[in-house]
Amino acid sequence: MPIEVNVTKKYGDFELMIQAAIGNGITGIFGPSASGKSTLLNCIAGFEDPDDGLITLNSKTVFSSRAKTNVSPEKRRVGYVHQHSALFPHLTVKKNLEFGYNLTEKYRRVGDLEDIVHLLQLEQIMDRGVINLSGGERQRVALARSLAASPDLLLLDEPLASLDMPFRGFILEKLREVSRGWNLDMIYVSHSVSEMIALADSVIVIRDGMKVVEGNSSLLLNNSSVADYVDYASFENILHGVVDGSVDQNVSTLTIGDVKLITPKLTSEKGKQVTISIKASDIIVSKYPPVAISARNILKVSITNINHSENPTFIRCETGGCILTAALTMQSVSDLGLRVSDEVYLIIKANSVTPMELY
Repeated sequence: MPIEVNVTKKYGDFELMIQAAIGNGITGIFGPSASGKSTLLNCIAGFEDPDDGLITLNSKTVFSSRAKTNVSPEKRRVGYVHQHSALFPHLTVKKNLEFGYNLTEKYRRVGDLEDIVHLLQLEQIMDRGVINLSGGERQRVALARSLAASPDLLLLDEPLASLDMPFRGFILEKLREVSRGWNLDMIYVSHSVSEMIALADSVIVIRDGMKVVEGNSSLLLNNSSVADYVDYASFENILHGVVDGSVDQNVSTLTIGDVKLITPKLTSEKGKQVTISIKASDIIVSKYPPVAISARNILKVSITNINHSENPTFIRCETGGCILTAALTMQSVSDLGLRVSDEVYLIIKANSVTPMELY
């Protein structure tokens, strides 16, 4: 759903002034706290009225100060998942999901409610009250409720901010699956570079209410205009693979593209998809094949990009359909003489691979 936004919205000393054309797929909105990310989403959804400007969704004008047009939120066909799930507290999980589903005309429904319940693994909690759910369960229900209304656009405002690792991985995996399988466009707000690079097809960076830069999400790793509010030290590779089997009682194997990784013991069955995290700072780079080493994963890769950020420097590598980014000091890159297209070896300990699977 192509989206055109050209609006201003003022709150006291803060003013949002954004002009952007948002294309199909998953678009990330990235920026520091209080930069205007949530205000932008609220204007698109219709929960807040801009002071001036124009918003079009799929060439249809939903707000125009000049034409005095302001389509109500319920008629914009936009789903919204907040950081704090915002479920109906007096209803069960089932009743929360049925609310939007029953209000949606049959011809607009993308999938059956049962399909959505199965997709997000909610079968065991359908009759529970939402106030008794964990944070991860509430976010799964919130996502399911939005999908049940078959929106044309899904807005997500920091949906993973308060979740632990397993739920983060599960929801990221399902968002990718829904976006591609349902052809559902999304706008995803986050301050996590890792989430942006794992999920977003493109990214718009905003600060102090204004657009700073836009483009491929990889720009977050090498653009000086965003470097002062990116937490590079926490950058992690978030990867999706298929469980290949157990090596022994302590470790498993996971297939990503043509690459097999030794991981800590996985609970998911063979053939199931699992999301994992590998911190960029936990990956060691060698120019030569390592020998007599305890690390279980040694991957021969080709360097496809070197992002010279302030510190660290990110080395993007690829092999067999698996893309990994390692974080090195600038001095290490210089000492090793690394160049794009060089073949190097990545060394990853099995316990540096963190499974993000539901138990």
